[in-house]
Amino acid sequence: MSALNKRTVDVLIVGGGPAGLSAAMALSRTRRTVALFDNGQYRNAQVKVMNNVPGFDGTNPADFRKKVQNELQGRYSDTFQYIPRKVLSLRKEQTAEGEPSKFHAEDENQEAWTARKVILATGIKDKLPSIPGFDAIWGRSAIHCVFCHGTETKNQPIAVLLNPDDGQMTTGKALFVFLTKFANLNNHPVTILANGMFGEDAVEPRVMPEFAITEQLLKMIKDRGYKWEMKTVSSIESVEGEDTAHSYSVTFNFKSQAETITVPWVVYMPLTEAPESTLQLLSDPSVSSLKDNFTKPSPFTSVPMGEMATNGFFYKTEIDGVFACGNAGLFMATVAMAVSSGQTAGAGVDNDIGMEDYNMESSKKE
Repeated sequence: MSALNKRTVDVLIVGGGPAGLSAAMALSRTRRTVALFDNGQYRNAQVKVMNNVPGFDGTNPADFRKKVQNELQGRYSDTFQYIPRKVLSLRKEQTAEGEPSKFHAEDENQEAWTARKVILATGIKDKLPSIPGFDAIWGRSAIHCVFCHGTETKNQPIAVLLNPDDGQMTTGKALFVFLTKFANLNNHPVTILANGMFGEDAVEPRVMPEFAITEQLLKMIKDRGYKWEMKTVSSIESVEGEDTAHSYSVTFNFKSQAETITVPWVVYMPLTEAPESTLQLLSDPSVSSLKDNFTKPSPFTSVPMGEMATNGFFYKTEIDGVFACGNAGLFMATVAMAVSSGQTAGAGVDNDIGMEDYNMESSKKE
């Protein structure tokens, strides 16, 4: 049975979102000592309501996180530590064959930590368009996931914002996702903001293979009666409603026309990238290969995304002893999926520690 020993622990978890908290709970159930570091930065920080989480549908994600933190600190305080600080560096020590893996970390208070295993639940960062006013509506009136926020848009006007600067994923492929995922919500009217993709003087859209705009896609859009706005978006204005979960009124201004478009909702499907803090954390040569993974295309897309490559059921990375879960290691990670991946990673870590302990006990008896 593990016993809490301040800065030497079984498992160091970086990230205090749903995945990190879930991994901590799984490991606390088996009495592994855990230090969970939370720098207070979350992908859904601007979101006031999260959905599609059994028992927490319509709950503020901050309330969800706080509830789990309280459960961990209240029930498992003899093995669990919650540290609201950033981990600045991580290094894997070279150990003798047959010896357990060992990692060293330093936090922003220059305190040193040692752990046998590391779980990275550091999340990802959305790459947002550089349109003035967009940041204010992201996660509120500007959404990307039908499961997370789509239902709230039913039977209302909506716009789909394209971003040719980021290629197919934020243009043709984003339109395909909207056509297949949002169709049953009966949004009307639907306006597609081409954002200058076809040129400022364009009157009609056209096939553009480089942006995954195909004849079939254009026909589906026409058949459904969706409208196109071809001009480049120059800025966005928003008016907050009584319910602060979203802005309720979003007005798009355009580069070369005086007319504006106002809608209550806009869909934007961003690329993602690793937070700068994660890249900094993985600077040491003993773990830097994980950082290199961020520059490679995702197995689900043809472009680099923000998740680390993992192998097998337990979200192991290529570095023995390091696991990645939640948005950091799972494409399409909703809150519920992040919780699941965190518990799975926690179980995997517990398995590895258990096997290491068994092997060391066996070798001593030989």
